[in-house]
Amino acid sequence: MAPMYYRGAQAALLVYDITSQESFEELSSWIEELKRNMTEELVIIVAANKSDLAQTRREVSYDEALKYITRVLGPETLLYEVSAKEDDGTIEDMFIHIARILVERKQYLPSVKKKPTTYLPMDEEPSAPKSSCCGF
Repeated sequence: MAPMYYRGAQAALLVYDITSQESFEELSSWIEELKRNMTEELVIIVAANKSDLAQTRREVSYDEALKYITRVLGPETLLYEVSAKEDDGTIEDMFIHIARILVERKQYLPSVKKKPTTYLPMDEEPSAPKSSCCGF
């Protein structure tokens, strides 16, 4: 993916399909892409989709995924198992978690100092522009 699509992003949500080992293995290329082009400040959350098919078609165990994610992204990176089809509120929780992290970080950033606004006293008129032609 071209960096212009995620330049300036504060968070990334990486999604793989638990019924596809190939989908899980593709995470590594996305992670490398983000590490190569983004700062360490990027919040990364991983979502394991299709949890509604876990009993019958799972190819990637939660433990395998968690071990990998912890190793390559660190222990603070969260892994959510979700079902886009039968969402139980976990998807919303995931986005709320991302928002909370970003808001917390913003609270501790140094504030940007603005140039003070200059005001004229109420009884002072702004000077009239000087004419440059024919004395007008």
